[in-house]
Amino acid sequence: MQASARVARRVLIVARMKITRTIALSLSLFSFGCAAVSATTSQTSAASQQLVIEVPSAPPDAKPEVKTPCPAPGHIWVAGYWDYIGGHHVWRDGRWVQGKVGYEYVRARYEFDGKAWQFHVPHWHKRIATAPVQVAPVQLATAPGTSAAAHQ
Repeated sequence: MQASARVARRVLIVARMKITRTIALSLSLFSFGCAAVSATTSQTSAASQQLVIEVPSAPPDAKPEVKTPCPAPGHIWVAGYWDYIGGHHVWRDGRWVQGKVGYEYVRARYEFDGKAWQFHVPHWHKRIATAPVQVAPVQLATAPGTSAAAHQ
């Protein structure tokens, strides 16, 4: 009877593991899907996760926009820009977005490389931590017969 109890317990453990994996996979796929579909994300489209896209023509002139007051500390203004979706230029209004600690926002821009127009997709870029610069103490030169304390 103990052997059958061990087998039943193993079956139960394996079943729990499968359920846990299924839930974890579902949540991760759900999270990824939500980020890709939002109309206010900085990605151009779910199909292209590229940061530079070749487009056939220059964007139209930028539209005038009114910069509203900052809603709260820690927000940055993202100016309006022409996105490129499905073969068409689509205007995205300027808006305030919450800044991300350790990241900087890279704005959308178009460049002509001599052959074609390149659309640089707006995105968050992780800042690279730099080591603090050590500054050596400065030694003041003193004239003969005077002390350094007299110059402070």
